[in-house]
Amino acid sequence: MVKKVSLKDIAQKIGVSTALVSYVLSGNEEKGRVGKETAEKIRQAAKELNYQPNHIAKSLKTGKTNTIGLIVADISNPFFASIARGVEDESGHFGLTTIIGSSDESTEKLKNLVDVFIKRQVDGFIISPPDNSEETIEYIISLGIPICLIDRHFNHVNSSYVITDNKESMQTAVSHLLEMGYKNLAFVAYKSSLQHMKDREQGFLDASATIQSKVYKINFNKQQQELNKVLDEILETQKADAIVFATNTLSVAGLKYLTQKGVQIPKDLNVMCFDFSEVYDFFYHPIIHVKQPIEQLAKDSVVALTQQMKDHTIQKKVLRSELIAKTRA
Repeated sequence: MVKKVSLKDIAQKIGVSTALVSYVLSGNEEKGRVGKETAEKIRQAAKELNYQPNHIAKSLKTGKTNTIGLIVADISNPFFASIARGVEDESGHFGLTTIIGSSDESTEKLKNLVDVFIKRQVDGFIISPPDNSEETIEYIISLGIPICLIDRHFNHVNSSYVITDNKESMQTAVSHLLEMGYKNLAFVAYKSSLQHMKDREQGFLDASATIQSKVYKINFNKQQQELNKVLDEILETQKADAIVFATNTLSVAGLKYLTQKGVQIPKDLNVMCFDFSEVYDFFYHPIIHVKQPIEQLAKDSVVALTQQMKDHTIQKKVLRSELIAKTRA
């Protein structure tokens, strides 16, 4: 059986005190006034001896586990899968391990995941909250656990968040459709009290105020059934010349149905989508869409959370998205 290397073994190897080794390997060499050369020798010796720190003992002593809980709205959505990858990568740069969960747009499942993660003593949360989950977010805050909301937020909840400017991004996208000559737009979104969905709808309404337009809302749990009915109405009754989908999940399901109906995009009807999907690449004519800065959302949320873990600072950051409106020769 291989003997576990201790701080004492490292200290004896290079002739220093165990306390000095502890200061360096815990990242407190400045506090212990350890010289750079000595600190480097200690780290090198630890590496050579294959020293493995006792994280359980360390967490009992410091009250920290160096883990964070990430709960996304729907891990099967490529947008949130990319968010999860970005958060995991960025948190690793801070020496943190990320535990990932998916609420599947369920407030009840979010509550259960939060309880599980708290029992695992995570040091903080990054959450993309589902509809009507303010109470759970406020519960985390009341416990004094650092939290940063990502992609979505609640205006009346005082928490850190990193989001995109949904209203401005939608205004820009819809204005582009107007510049292309479209005059009868349909907007398809989920029924939701979430602020990002409200902002996208308001952006659409503001930009389309001077033309004919109509807003359609469907239930998330009955997406395909209700979406098909809405699209039939848009095609047969409203006779819109362009559809704006509020999310990538709606756009993918919508494009599938429109294709099955034999609708040629953009000849018969043009489509603009909020957020990217690889499905768009299968269309000969590029799909107009708003591209969110996923990597930056992930990075900035981790930075905001770690800052709050350090000094309780609340950060509220809004990032700009990019309109992708390419044409194929």
